[in-house]
Amino acid sequence: MFFANTIVVASHRRSGMQWTIDALRNNSPDINDSYMSLEQMEAEHDAAIPLAKFRRQLLNMDGRVLINLHDLPSADSWKGLDERLFVRAVLQHSPTIYVHRDGRDVMVSLYYYMQSFSETVRNQTFAQFLRSEATTDGEESALSRPAFWARHVDSWLQRDSLLAVSYSELETEFESTLRKLSAFLQISLNDCLRPLAIPGPQNSEPMLDNVLGRLGFRRRRGAYSEQARLGKSGDWRKLFDKHDRDFFAREAGEAMQRLGYAR
Repeated sequence: MFFANTIVVASHRRSGMQWTIDALRNNSPDINDSYMSLEQMEAEHDAAIPLAKFRRQLLNMDGRVLINLHDLPSADSWKGLDERLFVRAVLQHSPTIYVHRDGRDVMVSLYYYMQSFSETVRNQTFAQFLRSEATTDGEESALSRPAFWARHVDSWLQRDSLLAVSYSELETEFESTLRKLSAFLQISLNDCLRPLAIPGPQNSEPMLDNVLGRLGFRRRRGAYSEQARLGKSGDWRKLFDKHDRDFFAREAGEAMQRLGYAR
C-alpha cells in the first residue's frame, strides 16, 4: 500500500512549507521530484482531483512521496466522507514534518500575501487584519487570526510520528536541519547538498488557487499576482505596535512559548 511511501509536510500558511519541500526534493535521491496536495481533493478546488484519480496517481509515483497540507489534522473541512477518511488514513500512517514559524511573522507575511488578491485586506490596516476572524469552516471560524494560528500549532503538535522544524532553523542552520529531517524520515542525502539561498516564494502558481479556495476567495483568471515578498525572521517588528503585541500575546502567547519563541 502507498502509505509506506508517503510523507506529510504540514504547516500553517506562510510558514515555510514550500521551502521544506524543495529542500527535501533537491537533496535526497529517495524523494520523488513531484509532490501532491491533499487539498486538491476538495470539490471546490479550481483544479480538483477526484479521490480515485488522486489514489491512482499516488500509486504510480516512485520513491517517497511528499504530500502537503495546510488544514488542521482533523480533516473536517473535506465535505465528502470518503475523502475525509482517506486524508485521515494518510495522516495516521505517514510520518509528518510540521513546519512552524514565529506567529507574528506569519501574520505579517499573510497580510501582504492576501493583499495580492483580496480587496478587503488591501483596505485594512495591519491592526484590523490582525484582529479579524480567520476565514475557516467549523468552530475555528470565530477565532482571530492569531488564535487560529495557535489552534493549528497545538492540534498538529499533539500528533504522534511527527517532527517539528522551524522556519528560522531552515534559514540559519540549513544543513543540520536537513540532516535532522533525513534521520527522522530514514532517507539518504546527496553527497553534495544544495542549500536554498533564500526562502522560496510560498505562493507558487500551482498552489495559489488552493490557498484562495481555503480562504473563501476565487482569483480572477488572468489577474495580476504581485511579486512574492520574501520575508525574514523578525520582520514582524516593522508592523507590530505595543497594542498589536499585547493582543497577539493574549491570543497566542501559550503556543509561542511552547514553540520557544521569545515574546
